[in-house]
Amino acid sequence: MAASETQDNSLEELTGLLRSADLYGWEVRRVQETSDQLYLIFDQVESLRRVESLKYAVTLYLLVEKDGRPWLGESAWTANPGDDFAADLAQAREKAPLAVNPIFQLPGPEQPYQDLNLVDPILRNEPRQVLWQVRHDLNQAVSGAADIHLASAEVYANYREIDIVNHKGLRGAYAQTELQTQFALLAAVAGREAESLGWRRAGFYQDLHIGEMVRRYSRYARENVTASLPPGGQYPVVFGEEALDALFNHLVAHAGGQAAFQGWSRFTVGEPVINNPQGDLLTLSSDPWLPGGVNSRPCDDRGLALHPVTFISENVFQQPLADRRYADYLSVQPTGGLTNLKVAPGRATLAEILHTGTVLHLLRFSTLEPNPVTGAISGEIRTGYLVREGDAVPIKGGAISGHLDEAFRYVTLSRELEQRETYLGPAGVRFEEMHLAGA
Repeated sequence: MAASETQDNSLEELTGLLRSADLYGWEVRRVQETSDQLYLIFDQVESLRRVESLKYAVTLYLLVEKDGRPWLGESAWTANPGDDFAADLAQAREKAPLAVNPIFQLPGPEQPYQDLNLVDPILRNEPRQVLWQVRHDLNQAVSGAADIHLASAEVYANYREIDIVNHKGLRGAYAQTELQTQFALLAAVAGREAESLGWRRAGFYQDLHIGEMVRRYSRYARENVTASLPPGGQYPVVFGEEALDALFNHLVAHAGGQAAFQGWSRFTVGEPVINNPQGDLLTLSSDPWLPGGVNSRPCDDRGLALHPVTFISENVFQQPLADRRYADYLSVQPTGGLTNLKVAPGRATLAEILHTGTVLHLLRFSTLEPNPVTGAISGEIRTGYLVREGDAVPIKGGAISGHLDEAFRYVTLSRELEQRETYLGPAGVRFEEMHLAGA
């Protein structure tokens, strides 16, 4: 893990105070960030600015006796350079006994960290050059299309340095870059207008591919002008693109150490996660080393070294995704929480799962977030297609709903893979029956 290039006296002052405060333990996470930001209204620059910040996330721990047992009192605050650290520490110490939790240990300095390349040199050293390049990419993508206009866009070029220090002697540091783009497209067809909104993040400029995305979302904007409300009923559904970002969230939630400790996870190590599966078997992994993954990093926020871990293998639960706190509570090996989600592909092609019967192909929703406990899911369709015998008719509106634990019994995963910001897995996920509230 590369050391942070920038150090400051505030971190040493803060840790010095913590060391002398007679605490059970403490940890500090220092984040220094530079963000160059470009705001566009149509093709005109509305604003160009740089935002710099330096913050310290501080947590202290006191040993507290309650009901004849030892507990950890905890208190946290965010410190800024120039703050009265001594006063903040005294106040936090007073509050710590009010929030008590079981005792756990913080990570120590003996851990090896994976050396990851998380910094785009041009994005770090010439951020405004990258901003202008993204602006060029956006304009090129809509040039020559009289019916599409780039209504607005925001582009952020961010560089962060993270340092993690605790009372056990851990000192970790790494740096990362991130490029964020948001845009709004307007389509005007036959006197009617429709809008399409997009958002994309990447650690490296080469992974942004914003021009390709804008051209695809331009098509969605045109189609939204004439897209119709689909007829209601029961349909096979193939989820893709934006919908993939949330589709597995409830499985991840049940796999979490916090869910196991709090008693609401239904997963048991060595047991199936989906009862009586009739379709493809799920294999899910957390991969903090994934090239191009926005959540790739060598350690978690407490300094725990991260490594790839498969938590569901062919429908069998392998181990909880637990940070050091919940790993200690559960007496299991710590893995850290979810970073980038990897889902193993199936055997069917995307064409096969789209062209078997009448199918809804759903890509974008106003909101789509499964209930983490029950797996119930619903969402209003923003971009989708009703596919009959290879003919795809654009649809929008209406709401899809179902229960994912039942839907995953009959799931078909595409052979083709798609990588998104924090997802690498099948480009299409087919469920055999979901309810559509439509026309």
